[in-house]
Amino acid sequence: MEITNKTYFRILIIAAFFLVISVPLYQTITDIHVPFVKEEISARPIAYKDTVKIGVVSRFTPGKIYKGYQPIMDYLTKKTGYFFELKLSSSYSATQNGLLNGEVTAAFLGSYIFVKTMDKGLKAALKPLNENGKPFFRSTLITKENSNIFRPEDLRGKKIAVPSSESFSGNWLQKILLKKFGLSVKSLKEVQHFAYHNSVVRQVLMGNFDAGVVKDRIAREFANEGIRVIMYSDPIPGSPLVISRKSNPEKVKLLVDALLSIKSKKETANWDSEFAYGFVRAKNSDYAALKKIINASEN
Repeated sequence: MEITNKTYFRILIIAAFFLVISVPLYQTITDIHVPFVKEEISARPIAYKDTVKIGVVSRFTPGKIYKGYQPIMDYLTKKTGYFFELKLSSSYSATQNGLLNGEVTAAFLGSYIFVKTMDKGLKAALKPLNENGKPFFRSTLITKENSNIFRPEDLRGKKIAVPSSESFSGNWLQKILLKKFGLSVKSLKEVQHFAYHNSVVRQVLMGNFDAGVVKDRIAREFANEGIRVIMYSDPIPGSPLVISRKSNPEKVKLLVDALLSIKSKKETANWDSEFAYGFVRAKNSDYAALKKIINASEN
């Protein structure tokens, strides 16, 4: 059938009409920035009694902390009926201050900053177990596999990377290790602090620093990536889960009971490796010997 010019024109008009109305509709449906059905999003599901905020020191990047600590929050939420939420800070002291100010119910503090500030009203509630079932960790002196550094005495004139000055590992080298071997910071070319333990390892592997200090579990994580452990510190009481005078007793009890009720590795499979072996109860006197060592090293 022959299509007249008039009919052809009508077809074009109809096609143009559908094109005009279909483009906005398609954009509305596919626009990921504006939901097709708008919903109110609550920070805390209504089913939970209340939100419990838990602080954590900034020993790792926020991404690494979230990956290792958020599964702990999920576990506690499931076990207690409260909604557990991580409270990240930009420094160790900021986490400590959040605990003292009542901004968080409990916090995963480092052993060093806890010892330095526990007289302000902080209380150790739990400490993590290591792979041997003991509540201790060690700091390690590391270097590259092909380095000519084999003992602490070889550090003379070298560049050393260490973690935060608010951590035990960030102080062990300068205040304990060097003195033990008749050295001092002046014996070294440079000592530089980095915010995260992982950053220390990377600096050593890239050759920017001759050696570094990190926690033993970080050294194990990088064991197959070209680092070698030169020396371990003496056993140090594990980094405690700490509460303050402002912590709610009911929430603290539920938190502690839940973490002590861990029965198998399946429950902690995705947790930060420092806490993957469970916890034991802790008290401030567990850290008295460490406090004495630190105080002596600073005199």
